[in-house]
Amino acid sequence: MQTLTGVRAFYIAHAMMAFAASGRMASARHVFSLLPQVETSDASASSREDALMVPLCQALLAFTHGNYAGCIEWLARVRHLAHRCGGSLAQCDLIHLTFTEAALRTKRANLARALVAERTAQKPSSRLNQRLQLRLA
Repeated sequence: MQTLTGVRAFYIAHAMMAFAASGRMASARHVFSLLPQVETSDASASSREDALMVPLCQALLAFTHGNYAGCIEWLARVRHLAHRCGGSLAQCDLIHLTFTEAALRTKRANLARALVAERTAQKPSSRLNQRLQLRLA
């Protein structure tokens, strides 16, 4: 039986993103089926990354299937953990971008405005944030 023991949680999220985005749903489901077995040697890293992993993977799968409301529900549960995703700032930003895009696609204007405002406050000169603001208009 395969396990993901010792694999950093955000590496698993990257695999899930790649499989889901490329339509390799059998591979995505297989990775997801192994998630309960994920462990790391560092208990403190494990607790913060693993707390994020299942909901993040569920959100990515929901997004891929066009279930943007479901994606929002999953990400709302772990939004407060996104800064501890175990990856770089850019990798952690994927969580916020996915949340923002799902809010835009479900036309949840208040949530989308709040998420874009957070991004813009952190990086006011970002072209991506400027484009997101235009999409709100």
